[in-house]
Amino acid sequence: MKRYDKRRHRDRQDLDAWLNALGASSERGSSTRNRKRKPRKKKSNIGPAVMGLLLVVAVLGVIYLIVSSAAGGGGEVADEGSDGAVQVEVVQGDTLSSVADKLEDQGVIGSSFFFTLQARMGGESAGIRPGQYTFAEDEGNDEIMAKLTEGEVVPTFAFTVPEGLTIEETAGVVAENSEISAGEFEEAASSTDHGYAFLEDEAINDTEGFLFPKSYEFEEGTTADQMVNRLLEQYLLETENVDFAAASERLNLTEYELLTVASLIEREAANEEEKPVIASVIYNRIRADMPLQIDATIQYARGEQKENLSLADLEMDSPYNTYQNTGLPPGPIASPSLSSIEAAVNPDETDFVYYVITPDGNDHFFTNNYDEFLAAKAEAGL
Repeated sequence: MKRYDKRRHRDRQDLDAWLNALGASSERGSSTRNRKRKPRKKKSNIGPAVMGLLLVVAVLGVIYLIVSSAAGGGGEVADEGSDGAVQVEVVQGDTLSSVADKLEDQGVIGSSFFFTLQARMGGESAGIRPGQYTFAEDEGNDEIMAKLTEGEVVPTFAFTVPEGLTIEETAGVVAENSEISAGEFEEAASSTDHGYAFLEDEAINDTEGFLFPKSYEFEEGTTADQMVNRLLEQYLLETENVDFAAASERLNLTEYELLTVASLIEREAANEEEKPVIASVIYNRIRADMPLQIDATIQYARGEQKENLSLADLEMDSPYNTYQNTGLPPGPIASPSLSSIEAAVNPDETDFVYYVITPDGNDHFFTNNYDEFLAAKAEAGL
């Protein structure tokens, strides 16, 4: 998915300015013609006719240059689904230009600039209705515009992906609320070939951690690939203002590793306020070359939740066993919320290396003293 395209924005500004100027010129000409004039001697019509012809030629020339520029600067075409259909969501507040950008990004049209120009010239720039639209690969601009302005009433279904779910758990939510099986969704989510730059890290083997937790609405007939792509797109949108680059330089971690930390925070925090503190404990332990000893990573390695881990569980042979291995696990263990991602990127500065849940279960006790940690564990009955 593309981010903000400055060149396309400038082209669109030029287009709007040109069309507005053309409209203003037309109004001035009409106003001038409507004013009463004093009788004048009859003049030859040859001069005005030639000037009118030159004006038409000039206008057509400008249009040709604009269209040629747009066609030459078309964006990349997105990969098509197995049935050649592409889904595009139009939300309340979208403009013709923003919808055209979405259409270009998804490969529905070749140029958002040309599409916008054609709609404006045809007087169809208003009246686009919000909704989920499905476009076939052979639809023309007129068909697309008609569909957008008439609105497409398609049966939909909705579900919510809670924070802290794994791919497998998310697949279960999808299967409960759609005709997509858990296996189909897991297969689609196991692929990293969805066209997103954040999945290009060689350490990434699937989309674990990137399926953003949120409420979603889909058209009936949506494929598993399209669902996964929508959740990945939401991750991109939600993290647009997260400064991963600065955090990577400051903490010496990649975006993928920061997302892994965020997933640990999501599963460990008892409330929102303590998330940046837990982040500091994780980083302090990594710096001290101490094992993280996070139970949630053992649960992830087991593949199922267990109320109380046994000694054998803590000794299991897995790269996700943070009792036996130092540093971070190989990847995220769940899909974190935006607040957990922000905590991973902007941790508190503390000297804490231990934490334990309080007896009421509402928060954690933090300390850098091992004896205090043991006393707190005893108090909590652990």
